[in-house]
Amino acid sequence: MRIAYVCADGGIAVFGDKGASVHVTAMAAAFQRIGCGLHLLCARRGNGVADYPVEQVTADPSPPEDRAARERGHIATAAAIEARLLALHRDWPFDLIYERYSLWSTAGVRAARHLSVPVVVEVNAPLVTEQAEFRSLVLADEARAIEAEVFGTADALAVVSDELVPYVTARGAPGGRVQVIRNAVDTRHFSPAVPAARPADIPDHAFVVGFSGSLKAWHGLETLLPAFRALRERLPEAHLLVVGEGPRKAWVEGYAAGAGLAAAVTLTGWVSHADLPALIARMDVATAPYPAAEGHYFSPLKLFEYLALGRPVVASRIGQCAQILTGTDAALLVPPGDAEALTAALLRLAQDPGLAARLARNAATEGRRHDWTDNARAVLALIANRVQA
Repeated sequence: MRIAYVCADGGIAVFGDKGASVHVTAMAAAFQRIGCGLHLLCARRGNGVADYPVEQVTADPSPPEDRAARERGHIATAAAIEARLLALHRDWPFDLIYERYSLWSTAGVRAARHLSVPVVVEVNAPLVTEQAEFRSLVLADEARAIEAEVFGTADALAVVSDELVPYVTARGAPGGRVQVIRNAVDTRHFSPAVPAARPADIPDHAFVVGFSGSLKAWHGLETLLPAFRALRERLPEAHLLVVGEGPRKAWVEGYAAGAGLAAAVTLTGWVSHADLPALIARMDVATAPYPAAEGHYFSPLKLFEYLALGRPVVASRIGQCAQILTGTDAALLVPPGDAEALTAALLRLAQDPGLAARLARNAATEGRRHDWTDNARAVLALIANRVQA
């Protein structure tokens, strides 16, 4: 099968450092591993190489500073990608369009209608709602119309969490076309066999509490730091390893300094995804301390990476963390936003090596159930009947 893969979001570089970039390249590689041919069209390529064509298509690489003009520029880029899809099909007839849903793009669904090929749209977030609430949205009516067209006309929608199902169905998606396909991990590179990194500022004897991800408010750092401070009072050999970059980095550094923990906290800053497994492997316990939130729709890449590496996990009992981890005996779940409960769970694992080892074994078993190749097969299954017809 030949797949035209579309990422029309100008905020996502295909070869970039965001989780979204990891998702795009991981799914592309997974399609290839199950035997699919691939051609990727994007609004922003980034710096990197692949053994399949990755083509940047933009109507205006430098949109004006005026917000409305920038939004129209993104719409024009989507139209350019649509036109390129039509041309590509003449030279390289493909069987499926797979598009990562972006705020301003109807490229996939419109090209699919014109070419009479199926289109699957992957939905990772309630983008119109997020844009209006947390950023800026000038052409709101246009954004909602695009969303309704995409959701209403795609042959299938692959949403990353159960919480996104009511969002897409309320905005025009027929329920029978919506399938939850959670995020995953490349188990070839994330496995218990990965040797642990040995950062120079972390003593070999330290009990390492770890966090991986973007340092943003909704990742629970405001809970993790007080919890670690309390743990350190009970367990002087505890060390906190924070892997990632983001707007809360200065706050983490300030909290650690103010609490006298600077020597006990390591912030790596951004690291390449290739270097991430070894750092997670150094963690004696890996955390996903999400705060309480309405509509917690995330499908955390960190969770699948922790599991695949066989790390004992402490996570908030919320959203997909609770759905995946409940009953696995791979993690301790705590109430979201509860620093005291988080401290108690971390201390329990530090003081009970047998429990930690059991959770680690079960984590590795669970992690193997969430490989990107399984997701690629699930996507093809969504349109199997139409392709065969």
